[in-house]
Amino acid sequence: MNPSTCPLCQQPNHCALSHNRDVQTCWCYQQVFVSKSSAVQQHAALKDVQHCICQRCAEGLRQEVSLRIRRLD
Repeated sequence: MNPSTCPLCQQPNHCALSHNRDVQTCWCYQQVFVSKSSAVQQHAALKDVQHCICQRCAEGLRQEVSLRIRRLD
C-alpha cells in the first residue's frame, strides 16, 4: 500500500513524512490519538499497518473509542 494513502478510507493521508517534509509540519504533530490497541480493536485492518491514517479517520476512531462504539466491519 502507498504510504501516502490512509489504510482505512484509501484517501490521501496528508502525512508530511511521506512527502519528505519535517514531522513538525504534519497535521498530526499536535494531535492526541487513541492507543494502537484501541484502534486495532475498532479496525482489525490496522493490526499490521505501518503508515499513517488520515485526519478524518483519526477523528472517527477517537469518537468511536470515546463513545465505546464497536465497529462490525
